[in-house]
Amino acid sequence: MYKHAFDSYMSHAFPADELRPLSCDGRLRRERGDLDAMLGNYSMTLIDSLDSLVIFKRKTAFKVAVSYIDDNVHFGKDLEVSTFEVNIRILGGLLSGHLHAQKILPKYTGGLLDKALDLGERLMRAFDTPTGMPRSRVNLAKGIPKGSSATVTIAEAGSFLLEFGMLSHLSGQDRFYKAAKRSLLAFWGRRNILDLVGTSIDVNTGNFVDQQSTTGPGQDSFFEYLLKGYILFHDLELLEIFLSAYASVELYHSFEGFTYNVDMNKGLMANTHLSPLACVWASLQVLVGDVSSGLRSVLYWYGLWKKHDALPEVFDTRAESPTQARDSPLRPELIEAIFYLSLALPGDSMIFDMAKNIAAAIDDQSRVNCGFASVADVTTKRLDDRMDSFFLSETLVYLYLALAPPEDLAHAMPWPVGASIFTTEGHLFPIFPKASDSTHLSATTDERNKDLYPAASLDSPLLTCEALTPFERVAVQQRCRTKYLLTPSYQMQMNAETSRRCRSQTVFLLVWSAGDTLQPVMHVSGLASSLGRPVPVLPLLHAQLQDCSHKEG
Repeated sequence: MYKHAFDSYMSHAFPADELRPLSCDGRLRRERGDLDAMLGNYSMTLIDSLDSLVIFKRKTAFKVAVSYIDDNVHFGKDLEVSTFEVNIRILGGLLSGHLHAQKILPKYTGGLLDKALDLGERLMRAFDTPTGMPRSRVNLAKGIPKGSSATVTIAEAGSFLLEFGMLSHLSGQDRFYKAAKRSLLAFWGRRNILDLVGTSIDVNTGNFVDQQSTTGPGQDSFFEYLLKGYILFHDLELLEIFLSAYASVELYHSFEGFTYNVDMNKGLMANTHLSPLACVWASLQVLVGDVSSGLRSVLYWYGLWKKHDALPEVFDTRAESPTQARDSPLRPELIEAIFYLSLALPGDSMIFDMAKNIAAAIDDQSRVNCGFASVADVTTKRLDDRMDSFFLSETLVYLYLALAPPEDLAHAMPWPVGASIFTTEGHLFPIFPKASDSTHLSATTDERNKDLYPAASLDSPLLTCEALTPFERVAVQQRCRTKYLLTPSYQMQMNAETSRRCRSQTVFLLVWSAGDTLQPVMHVSGLASSLGRPVPVLPLLHAQLQDCSHKEG
């Protein structure tokens, strides 16, 4: 499948940004509004596919691609583009491609990093706003376009941490990471008492424009970058924000296996619409260690997928059907969650079968002579003249990694899966032991971490607790609260779940640091239950010891 998709792009579309699989040519004009906002005649699909070429063992094609991009791709264009999409697709692709080239191409001299630094400088101009949050559009040659909208989604404002952080790490210039984090803190500091934020915000005033909260379009990758940013850059402040956001999503957004849109001020369900982008939540549940909840979410989403062997862009669970947005652009989010489950539950035949069935359905429905075409209508299987670059960089990658035998998986990437992070566009970044001291990024995060948690040792391994996970309190409360089901949709895949018990015993845990002198590090409270498997006790859900000295450990 990958060979057919990539070779079709190279044969029929290259050097255009995207392939039109039904027309058998490249997309040369902007004709679809926002869908084309990332196009810029810089061979976007080739850049987006760099690390996937390595994963699929096409190293000769990777070498040729690196050489072509180094010699021919330039970004000094008088062109207005999507700041967010260019960041995740092109900047992320260049950085990951550079890291892979350093690893496997002996004569590589760093040209992709030079391109990435040039592009990063151009994207930085979008952050020149009163709040520090970026404009959604930037002119690559001139900066912020005159008269451009001041409204940006939370996903757009909060999804630069990985790419800008890696650019800081590799270039030694910490200003990129600082700009990305400042943007995130700008809107998170305006959250309400429920720890919820709206979907879009004004970068000039800091006022929320859309007060609907979601885990789907407009906010999805914000949550993702909090957790992955902590893992990649050892920034405990990001983890603290993530855990607060996680608890609020589980409390207000979650109902059975789905996360719904809610009113940010009331915490009440706004509608019964679901977007496949919201399935990113299942990946985060697994990645943070709440495997049972992640499995449950995946089972619900897979049940939804089975209705049409595809996920429509919007599905209404109350009406039991897709809305007018019936297209399925071959998105990767459900497959990514299945991939994480395959790591957490290795050898599980049900997870393997889910990935195999999705791969077979895509091959059956979408394969055409010139690549793979998105589904324009899941109810009729009519196809669309569209093959997004993420189909190569994410969808096929996660399918392969979920299905590959362990021995193949071990040799598929330059770095082990457990020592890597995938960006929201599927680009692979290795987890370094610590950010380079020359970038001052390490000093910046370490200083903030010590301010937050002075007694915690970041160099010592995190402890685990068999009876407690940080998220069981909200998970058990949610489960006990929803004892009845509203529509048949909520009953999907229920027969695949094991029985669960709601137990109300409260647990207070004192964690002590190891060493010659025992020192109390944190105080964690939670709910004992049978949910989930043991996960690390993270040094975040704690109160200062002096504030809880009246409680017994």
